[in-house]
Amino acid sequence: FFAIYDRPFWRRDGLSGTAQSMVGPLVEIHDATTASGKPALFGFLGVGADQRAALGEEVLKQACLAQLAKLFGPEALEPCATLLKDWAADSLTSTAADRAGGGHPMPGSSRWVSGPWESRLLLAGSETSDSEPGYLAGAVIAAKRAVAEIRSRMDRE
Repeated sequence: FFAIYDRPFWRRDGLSGTAQSMVGPLVEIHDATTASGKPALFGFLGVGADQRAALGEEVLKQACLAQLAKLFGPEALEPCATLLKDWAADSLTSTAADRAGGGHPMPGSSRWVSGPWESRLLLAGSETSDSEPGYLAGAVIAAKRAVAEIRSRMDRE
């Protein structure tokens, strides 16, 4: 969920725009202000796919804005625009089998690819991180690992 604003009001109030919550639809929230300065708040929803479908997009958006207002103040209720992307409802990225939650990823095997692709394919998604899998921090860790591996391979060639 993205809420786009005219100004980063949370910063004026000394807030980072980052939060984790167990109350409300958003479980992890970040300041998503663009490099060009367009202020935005972004959050991952912790509501299951079936419940999201039952509630509908408008109800979810309003619940997200209400939660942002509790965390960052009443100005959060007045975004210029909002965007809610439900990947479970996208037929190009999800199937009916994907609707069942699998829980949060746990650190696992560092060997995600084997066989003939092992020397040609690197996975750098957050779930492949040795620590913080499933979180933005895990994505950064996994990306750094993949870049280091690519550089190492290039140095050997």
